[in-house]
Amino acid sequence: HRYGIEHIPQSHMTAIYGMSHLSNEEAGRLLRTRVKDALPGGRWPKFRPPIGIVQDVAVAGNPGQVCSIAWAQLTLASGPDHELALDALYDVFYGSESAQKTERHRPWTPHNSFAYDNPEETVLTTACAFEAVAQYPTLLTEERNVAAISLWDTNGKMGEWTCLERLSF
Repeated sequence: HRYGIEHIPQSHMTAIYGMSHLSNEEAGRLLRTRVKDALPGGRWPKFRPPIGIVQDVAVAGNPGQVCSIAWAQLTLASGPDHELALDALYDVFYGSESAQKTERHRPWTPHNSFAYDNPEETVLTTACAFEAVAQYPTLLTEERNVAAISLWDTNGKMGEWTCLERLSF
C-alpha cells in the first residue's frame, strides 16, 4: 500500500490470457478433468530463478496486449519443459474439441507480476520495482515450485477479480 496501488489477489504467472470462448463452467470442468493428465509428470515444472525485472505499461489494442494496465514483474526463463507444459494447456483449452483456435506465441516468457496500477499517471517506476524486490532477495535466487493452476474472472477492478477454480499439485 506504500504506493497506493491494490494488492494482487494471488501471486501468479499467467499461462493463457482471454479464454472468452469457454463458459466459466466449461473451463472449470476442463481444468478439473484434463489438465493433470495432460501435463508431463502430472504437474507444472519448477521455475528457475528470475532473469529480469520489468516495469511497463500495456494499452489494450496494441499488438499482444489485451488490457490497459501498468505493472511490475519478475521475468523467468522458459525451457523445453515449460514449453511442453504450455503446449499441453493449449491442447486442453484450444484443442481439437474447441470451437475456437488461437495462436500460441513462442517462446513463452513466463513472468510473476508483483504490482499492478492504472496506466494513466502510474506511480509504478523501475526504481520502485527494484526497491520492492530488494526487500525479498530470495525472489531472485531461488527456484519456485508451482502450487496450483487457477482460472480467474478478471472482469472489473482487480479487487473484484474472483478465482473460479483452482487445481492444486
